[in-house]
Amino acid sequence: MPAKAEIVFGDITVALSNPDRLVFPDVGITKREVIEYYRAVADVMVPELEGRPMSIERFTKSVDAGGFFQKHWQKHYPDWLDSADIPGKTRVVYPIVDNQAGLVYLANQGGVAFHIWTSRKDTPHNPDLIVFDLDPPDGGFAMVRQVALLLRDVLDEIGLSGFAKTTGSKGMHVVAPLDGKAAFEDVHALCGEMARLMVERHPDIVTTEFYKKDRKGRLFFDTLRNAQGATFVAPYSLRGRPGAPVSAPVTWDEVEDKKLKPDGFTLKDVPRRLDKINDPWGELRANPGSVAKAARKLDSL
Repeated sequence: MPAKAEIVFGDITVALSNPDRLVFPDVGITKREVIEYYRAVADVMVPELEGRPMSIERFTKSVDAGGFFQKHWQKHYPDWLDSADIPGKTRVVYPIVDNQAGLVYLANQGGVAFHIWTSRKDTPHNPDLIVFDLDPPDGGFAMVRQVALLLRDVLDEIGLSGFAKTTGSKGMHVVAPLDGKAAFEDVHALCGEMARLMVERHPDIVTTEFYKKDRKGRLFFDTLRNAQGATFVAPYSLRGRPGAPVSAPVTWDEVEDKKLKPDGFTLKDVPRRLDKINDPWGELRANPGSVAKAARKLDSL
């Protein structure tokens, strides 16, 4: 980053404020480094942000001081930053990131973590992604890895392509690309049947009980991200936690590796990782699946 506190993207200039403010004090990471991180991963991150309404987890001081979620478009945002006006019980105009400049601009606004819809602006009622959030009991990441692999096999059985990422927190997300022809209601129904099957097949380790007191040491198979307006943390997003962990896409070989940790990838090593390996989600859009076909196959299992 140049010494002056601005970055130029063609005809767009993003002026930086307080670039040397510590965002992750425990590891000495500044706002300037957060912005540099998002510049470095923009090529692999933006394709899954593009067109998606988002909520931004902002930290105007450090992550130790706490942050807040912001989903409303702000009046001071520049005209070149995309947005989506989504009708509903209350009108919400969401910010959207379609390019590297938008990602840097929102990081400069104190954005640390980005949480996105599973549908996009042009087709807000039709998700192009299905998301399963694997939430373990404390210290149960080995169970997460086990269930992720079992879930991948079920997705294969019903004709969907599974991809995984760590959450940067405790668990893992398993996602599958969709062709965008089904409405949220149909995706929700498919998720319910998937959850029923996973619990039926693996009742000792999988549960759909929402309250922790009822889980009895089992993994919570969370399908709640698959509703209009619900969000999940974006691939390659930082998390507002000590150590600057990243929600990092991983290969299935890595999921099988006992060394994998839910918060094991950080701001400092993800760019180097991408220099060495291909993006594990690079082929995510190669084979989008049909919800209708998947539901028919699931009925026969």
